[in-house]
Amino acid sequence: MVKSFTMLENSPKVVTLKDVAARAGLSLATVSYALRQHPKIPVETRELVAAAARELGYRPNPRVASLMAHIRGSQSRSHQERLAFVWVHTSRAEARQNPFLKLVFAGARERARQMGFVLEEFWTSDAGMTDQRLEQILRARGIVGVVLSPVTTAESAVTLGWDWRQFAPAVIGNITWMPELHHAGHHHFLAMRLALLELAKLGCKRPVALIEATVHERNKHAYVAGFLAHHPQAASARGLVRVASRGDATDLGPWLQAARPDALIVSHTDLLDLPGISEVVKKLRLPRVTLYWSKETPRGIGGIDQCQDRVAGHAVDLVAAQLNANETGAPDLPRIMLFPGRWVVPGAPGGKGVAARPAKGQ
Repeated sequence: MVKSFTMLENSPKVVTLKDVAARAGLSLATVSYALRQHPKIPVETRELVAAAARELGYRPNPRVASLMAHIRGSQSRSHQERLAFVWVHTSRAEARQNPFLKLVFAGARERARQMGFVLEEFWTSDAGMTDQRLEQILRARGIVGVVLSPVTTAESAVTLGWDWRQFAPAVIGNITWMPELHHAGHHHFLAMRLALLELAKLGCKRPVALIEATVHERNKHAYVAGFLAHHPQAASARGLVRVASRGDATDLGPWLQAARPDALIVSHTDLLDLPGISEVVKKLRLPRVTLYWSKETPRGIGGIDQCQDRVAGHAVDLVAAQLNANETGAPDLPRIMLFPGRWVVPGAPGGKGVAARPAKGQ
């Protein structure tokens, strides 16, 4: 018993918010807002509080953060903290009509609701909107947490001219951002691996893959890399995968016929309509698998459900983690959460599938 008391006496003192307030010479409320980078607190005051917290070795209590999330969830909607969902280079019409984008937003909104936040939408492409104006709007509304939408335009990198020090951002999707930010996205390499492994369980030993050219570039060749790395016939795999576009599809039918496949993997189902493809598929009675399966996928086609609503929810988690840890700005070491999705068996009624084990966040 004496030993236990000695250990307690020698334990380091826990630094509290009250200690930080005393060191900075400010009220508890001001310090609390400053550590959360609230825009109503002047930048100089926030820097003063941050310096005091560093000097004292202050660390937020994760259990308190969890309690605050519960409190946020029990508040009326008008008093709940708001997160911004910023539609990047996406029109309002596209956001409302595109099934993929609708699924993404629904997942983000539901996860925000579960964590006690209200998700408010903003558009970078609205008439008269500029990066600077949108930044000013968010700061004026006291919004710090920002979820950035997937970018569907053909861009190699995206940037917004913001002072990121004012925000706790996270990106949905794998497109490159400048500066690099935390993001949650789909693991294309492991998705292809999952498709090949599941097809092997169905007895398919010689599947072929057809990847659309823009998809190939946007995912940095990850589908093809996964195919070559995990194909059951590694020696001949390179001749069993093609990158194609609608303007260069004349020889796909003969290629598919000569490959003698027992299954066809496509990046999107519209590739099945390319000249020569549908005829060979019917002739050989090939199982068809898409790497982007959704509820709109034609009956009988299996593949990978990317679970983009869940991915979007994890982006909200990344924002909440920053808010709870009083972190803002572009990180020096971004957190990356990638998920391979779940397998949907070809021909399975209702799209019943088997979930894959998620890749660990890096």
